[in-house]
Amino acid sequence: MNHPKKTQNMHRKNALGFFSLLLGLTMLMASCVDSADKKTTQPPVQAQLDSAEVARMKELEKIFFSIPSPVEMSSLIKQNGYQFDQGKLVPTANLDKYTGEARQAVMLGIYGADLSYTAIFDQKQLTTEYFAAAQNLAGQMDADGTITPELLERLEKNQENRDSMLHIISEAYSDLNGYLKEKDRVEVSAMVVAGGWLEALYLSTQYSGDGNSSMRQRIAEQKYSLNNLMSYLEKFGDTPSLQELKADLKRLQEAYAGVAENKGKTSTSKDETGKMVIGTTTTIAMDDAALSKIATLAGEIRTKYTAL
Repeated sequence: MNHPKKTQNMHRKNALGFFSLLLGLTMLMASCVDSADKKTTQPPVQAQLDSAEVARMKELEKIFFSIPSPVEMSSLIKQNGYQFDQGKLVPTANLDKYTGEARQAVMLGIYGADLSYTAIFDQKQLTTEYFAAAQNLAGQMDADGTITPELLERLEKNQENRDSMLHIISEAYSDLNGYLKEKDRVEVSAMVVAGGWLEALYLSTQYSGDGNSSMRQRIAEQKYSLNNLMSYLEKFGDTPSLQELKADLKRLQEAYAGVAENKGKTSTSKDETGKMVIGTTTTIAMDDAALSKIATLAGEIRTKYTAL
C-alpha cells in the first residue's frame, strides 16, 4: 500500500464534499469584498492574523490534503459495488434532542457525512431531508444565514442533477465554516470536522468485512489522517468538550497502533530539470484483528454522540 501522501492528488480532484471547502477557514470572510463593484485591495490574509492563528491554518491545510472527504469515502463505497443502506445512517427524527453547542457541532459533521452518502447514492428525498437537518442544527447553533431556506429550495430544484446537489452541499458547509471562523468559533468548526471524519470512518468500516482491499487500505490510511486531526485539535484551548472529544479520538489512535508501517527502500532519480530526487516507499499493513478493533471503537464513539 502506498503512503497517503501519494494519494494527495486524487484527494485534490475528488474532495467535493464539505471537507473540500474547509480551506474557507483559511480565509477571513470578513476581509472579502462586499460586492464586485468595490475596487479596494485587501491585505494578505496572514498579515491580519497572529502567529497562533497562522499555525492553526497551516495545520488545517495539512488536514485538507490528508483527510478524504465524506463524499470521497462514499464514492469509494459505491465504486466498489456496495449498496445503499439507510439503516447505517443517523435518523433525523430526533434532531431536536441533541443539545449543547459541542454535541451539536459533532452531530452537524455526522449529518454532513450522511448527507454526502445519500447524495452519492442518488437518494434525492433523503438528501433533501438530511440537508434540512443540517440547516436545523446550524440554526440551533446560532449560525443562521449559512444553511439557508434558499439553499434548500435550490437543492430541491436540482434533485435530478447530482453534481449540482453536491455543489450546493459544499457551498452550504463552506459558508458555515466561514461564519464560524468570522465569529471566532473556530474550535466549534474543528468539532464539525471531527464529527464528519468519524462518520466517514464509521460508514467505511461497515463495508469492510468482506476483505475488499481498497476499503481496507483507505481505512488503514486513516491512521495518518487521525494523527493530523488530533494535532489540529491540540491548537485550541482545553475546554471540557474538546478534552472529551480528544480523549475519544485518542482511543482510536491507540487502536491504530495495530496498523503497521513498513518503510521500503530509498530510491534516487532525476526530474525533468536534472535535479536529483530522493524517494522512499512506505506500505501499511492492517490485519483482521486491527480492523475489527478500529471498526468496533468507531461504532462505540459514534454511538456516544448519536445516542439520545
